[in-house]
Amino acid sequence: MQRKNFAVPVKLWASGCAIVGISMTSNTVLTCILALTGFLYLSVQHNWRALKSFGVFYIAMAVLLYLIRYQGLHMVVFSEFYVLMFWNLFAVFIVGWDLITTPPGELSAFMSRIHMPTAGILGLLVMFRFFPTMKAELKSVWLSMRNRGLAAPCQLLLHPVVSCEYVLVPLLLRCLQIADQLSVSAVARGAEASGKRGSYYEKDMTIKDWSCLILWSVVTFLFLWIGGVRA
Repeated sequence: MQRKNFAVPVKLWASGCAIVGISMTSNTVLTCILALTGFLYLSVQHNWRALKSFGVFYIAMAVLLYLIRYQGLHMVVFSEFYVLMFWNLFAVFIVGWDLITTPPGELSAFMSRIHMPTAGILGLLVMFRFFPTMKAELKSVWLSMRNRGLAAPCQLLLHPVVSCEYVLVPLLLRCLQIADQLSVSAVARGAEASGKRGSYYEKDMTIKDWSCLILWSVVTFLFLWIGGVRA
């Protein structure tokens, strides 16, 4: 069965192209080209859940930009600057999220192949898995609070300090438990062992991977050529 997700080198290359394109362009409006390429990038991998979430958020940003530019909308809580910033960085959000949600086995297999030190591999894996792990833990804490009737709007408004305590205390305890579990797991999997390492997750580049790599290179070049490079 052919795998649906791209290899790690392609994901790194896509992230690099998005960052270079956005940091060098002088036309923030045309960043939609990179964003649409990011949506195509997710659809090829059949990542429909992320595609739906990012699509709804991107449409909301587009509507807000239209209202700000042509209808004179002025927001009090959420500044117009942040709307433009999110619009400009959207392609980086897409490819970055796809990279950090890559299975840790695939990331470690690639980094071992390029002979990265073990300490660097473990550090990057922890960094990449931090946001998805915290998202799952916050969801668990919120469900637990809701089951106990502690997530009601009146409870949150009347007792904000206590509500924050209900979230932070179990979250910090879970962080300590996860840190201990990571240490035990790393030792059990031979992180301290020397010698050549193998992996079940090691993947070779396919035609689809090379095609995506070339696509991102071409799109980034055309994007900078059409939109111009910042002086």
